[in-house]
Amino acid sequence: MNEGPLSGEFRVGVAHALTEFTLTEPVGELRHSFPHLVLRLATGWSRELLERVRSGPLDAAAILLAERESLPAGVTGRQIAKERLLTVASRQHPHPHPRKIHDLAAAQWILNPEGCAARAGLRRALLQADINMIVAVEAYNYELQLALVAQNRGLGLVPERILRRSRHRSRLRVLVGIELRRACCRWRVTSLALSIARWDLISTMATVPEAPL
Repeated sequence: MNEGPLSGEFRVGVAHALTEFTLTEPVGELRHSFPHLVLRLATGWSRELLERVRSGPLDAAAILLAERESLPAGVTGRQIAKERLLTVASRQHPHPHPRKIHDLAAAQWILNPEGCAARAGLRRALLQADINMIVAVEAYNYELQLALVAQNRGLGLVPERILRRSRHRSRLRVLVGIELRRACCRWRVTSLALSIARWDLISTMATVPEAPL
């Protein structure tokens, strides 16, 4: 049955890390294709957005989850890409080639604030090696984080796609050979009550340029 032109509100959450992508074009496409639809955008941490989809305040969200993590009951979704997380240091770092995770025991970190899944995964990896994570700076913006890493204020953990586009990348070095190359997955999720037509809309919001695997 034809539901007619979509109208009303469409409430979409976008994870902080995904707002680094330009949303102007997909928002413009939605407004052009569905002029009677009012788009409400919210940003937040992926787990917070997931709970808001499950409990009803959001219709859908574009989020990041740890690799092999599954969706909770009450939502449906689709994995659309994988994100590689890279540990980065300044090219001025005094220990340019750490070989083992224990070589990072005294390292300070420049990270997203609490609530970030990547930060939580890093903490778990360090604790498994009996290393307490030392946070020097918390900042929401990845470009600011990379600027501080380039100044040798600490180490960073960023998505590969962010590093590739950063104006600071020539002053940074990826730390390889240690057990901190991590991955997460990009998902689009909706409530179980969302109509098929509105499910298609989240595809536009969540389809952002792929990072090479």
